[in-house]
Amino acid sequence: MSDTFEGAIYRTATNWFPIIPKKDFEKKQINYLEIGAFYGANIISVARTYGAHPESKLYCIDPWIDYKDYPEYKTKQCNIYNTFLRNIENCGQKDKIIIKRGFSNEEIIKLENNFFDIIYIDGNHEPEYVLEDAVLSFRKLKVGGIMIFDDYGWGGPDLTKRGIDGFLSGYHKKISLLNINHNTQTFIKKTTGHDKL
Repeated sequence: MSDTFEGAIYRTATNWFPIIPKKDFEKKQINYLEIGAFYGANIISVARTYGAHPESKLYCIDPWIDYKDYPEYKTKQCNIYNTFLRNIENCGQKDKIIIKRGFSNEEIIKLENNFFDIIYIDGNHEPEYVLEDAVLSFRKLKVGGIMIFDDYGWGGPDLTKRGIDGFLSGYHKKISLLNINHNTQTFIKKTTGHDKL
């Protein structure tokens, strides 16, 4: 991140290098979707690595509003959103980034099917929302595309892990598991599409 970046930085796309070779994307235009953008650290890191091609398009979805599942951010979301906008403005990658401010279950369905090369899910960590984000996003992922889940073990066994495991179980015939890490992230590849799109 640059010296101008404001806000929290957790894991970024550099964490993906051992699983998804960056060299496979260096000269390729990609379409990327991120669910849960926070201050923008991860999408900016993607814009500089996997999405480095000048024609790449990086979409992010986040409501940036207060809601009951995240009381720790109550009254802070407006400031986080404005900080995110400054970070995007200052990162030198603004033209690649398309911001969709809204809830993922409403915004994902508006996107094109079989469109994205990489989808990163880091939104609401309650299991039902993780599962819903994955199911809705899967139609939007190209065959051969990669889906990444953040925080697989976050909050104990009854949160993200349950939602991710539900998806992995239900979609096992349509995916290959690239990596599963009980403390960080899980990566899958889409091997076949839906019969009905």
